[in-house]
Amino acid sequence: MKPEKYTIMFIPDDESGSKSYHLSKRAIQSGLTIVAILFICVLGVLFYYVPKISDYSELKNRHDQFATERLNVLELTRDLERLRQMDKLVRHSLGSKLGIDDRPVVSDSITGTFSTAKNQVSFIDNIPSVAPIQGFVSQGSGKAALFIRKTHHGIDIVAKEGEPILAAASGVVVYSGWNYEFGNLLILYHGDDYFTHYGHNQQNLKKQLDTVTRGEVIGLVGNTGVSSGPHLHFEVWQEFMAMDPLIYFPEYRATDLTSLHE
Repeated sequence: MKPEKYTIMFIPDDESGSKSYHLSKRAIQSGLTIVAILFICVLGVLFYYVPKISDYSELKNRHDQFATERLNVLELTRDLERLRQMDKLVRHSLGSKLGIDDRPVVSDSITGTFSTAKNQVSFIDNIPSVAPIQGFVSQGSGKAALFIRKTHHGIDIVAKEGEPILAAASGVVVYSGWNYEFGNLLILYHGDDYFTHYGHNQQNLKKQLDTVTRGEVIGLVGNTGVSSGPHLHFEVWQEFMAMDPLIYFPEYRATDLTSLHE
């Protein structure tokens, strides 16, 4: 005759305080049945949801890739619009052609100078070569700024408010006014498709169509526009492409605070 009940005993090593539990055959069968059903349910859930989890992961990756590509397109669109504005600014404010664009016959191939009716002009003076201010670089080129999420086209140089800003090269002021992002902003055109931008100024000391010489004071360091403190936002553009100012001013690498975190 098969037993109807089973006894489970727990006996300590010292054989004191032993415990026993009595389980009926039906209870054991019911327990095993429940465990089997739960196991089958777990397998079913895994079989149903694992492929969906894989599909979700693939869709998420595609969504992230699409979002990244869309952001890149938006950045390119903003850059293109900025280039159009710069081109429109030069063409409508100064005309489609500037006198400094014309290349007369070079009279001295070593110094790069040529003669005019009044004096001698050097193309060397039109290449950005004078650091606008002395200070620490707190934001590098090509990186998003603290409050600006789009590409950072220049460098931020921390300096004392009111410090004089020097023209990086000789040229013509094509813009002198207020900009929401950069506050008081100066844009100089130097010929040979060179532009330099000076933003967040406390005051612009030059107005549109003024001619400036290399190293001349054109403004004062300020904290205008979207800014977290007194500094100069400085950009160099060549052939309507943003250039890294550190290429033209390697001396800033010695005070580049961003390189400490790379």
